[in-house]
Amino acid sequence: MTGHNKGLLNIVTFVLVLSFLVASCSSIPLFGKKKEEKKEPPSDVKTVNIEELESIKGVNPPKPGTPLPSQKPAVSPPQGAFPKPPQTASLPPRPSYLPPLAFFQMGFKKKVVVLDFENKTTYQEEKLGDVVAKRLSDKLEAAQRLVIIDRTVVGDRLDKQGIRPEKLASPVVMKYAYRSLGIQAFIGGMVTDLSLLSPKTSESSGEEASFATARVEIRLLDASTGNLLKTFVGRSPIFGTKETGENSRGKAVMKAVDTCLDDILDGFLREIDLLDWSTTIARIEGEDFYINAGRQSGLRIGDTLEVFEPGKEIFHPTTNFSLGWTTGKLKGTLRVTNLFGVDAAAGKVVQGQGFNVDDVVKSTVR
Repeated sequence: MTGHNKGLLNIVTFVLVLSFLVASCSSIPLFGKKKEEKKEPPSDVKTVNIEELESIKGVNPPKPGTPLPSQKPAVSPPQGAFPKPPQTASLPPRPSYLPPLAFFQMGFKKKVVVLDFENKTTYQEEKLGDVVAKRLSDKLEAAQRLVIIDRTVVGDRLDKQGIRPEKLASPVVMKYAYRSLGIQAFIGGMVTDLSLLSPKTSESSGEEASFATARVEIRLLDASTGNLLKTFVGRSPIFGTKETGENSRGKAVMKAVDTCLDDILDGFLREIDLLDWSTTIARIEGEDFYINAGRQSGLRIGDTLEVFEPGKEIFHPTTNFSLGWTTGKLKGTLRVTNLFGVDAAAGKVVQGQGFNVDDVVKSTVR
């Protein structure tokens, strides 16, 4: 009886163990891997095949403002449900104290003279001053915002008046050119540094690759007072000036000079724009008045111009520094009736009287 009970107990134990093993292994496939069901991508999924890459699937985002199908449009909370964020008063914008550039916007251009540039470098045999002055004149003419008067032409005109043209940079001569020729500014400067590097590109070819750096200073002088208004300094880094082959050194220097001038040009033109535009009466014949500005300066037939007495130059009592010219008494107005020559105009009186040669002519636009 005891042996029979032990046999039954062993059978029951075996059945329980077998049941436990079957239950724990039911998730493991007995014959290979379970075949996965292929899911079809949703309709808003795009599959893009890129060459030599795997396919990329992406879901296009819903259009802005369009609620998703499974989402309900949001309900705005009732007023007063949330406290309003504190409001901070914004400061008013700072006013601009720069004068409006009305003359430039109208197209009136100032007359300027580019003087000879000094060569302060160790390359004294090179005519670097002439090169920089010529390149600056070309760039100013390309900007089409100024009338460039050749210094040789100005010298010849002053020579006929008994003034030595080599003294163009003196304040007395500049003031005379302002009153008689309507020139508003003189431009001078110097080349203060130049460095050249010319290594060989290879021992076999023997060809050189030239690099250059330069430093250029430009001085803007007010012709009405002879005062220095501002000095601009341009520097060129060595990269970007590489030249090879014939005359590589000269070409590298030109690149360095152009980089210096391009670095200066924008601020230089802005400073000139701040000068007042004006010219003078050059000649009077009966009812015809001829002025030192015309088509090239931007005048047009029908423009109305105001005529003033020459103002008074004011000097500082201690330093004797010229502070500028006051505006003289208004005499009347002229209307441009004809444009002639390179840069001259004729006009007739609209109102006023007593006009004289060298009277100051300005635009009526303020």
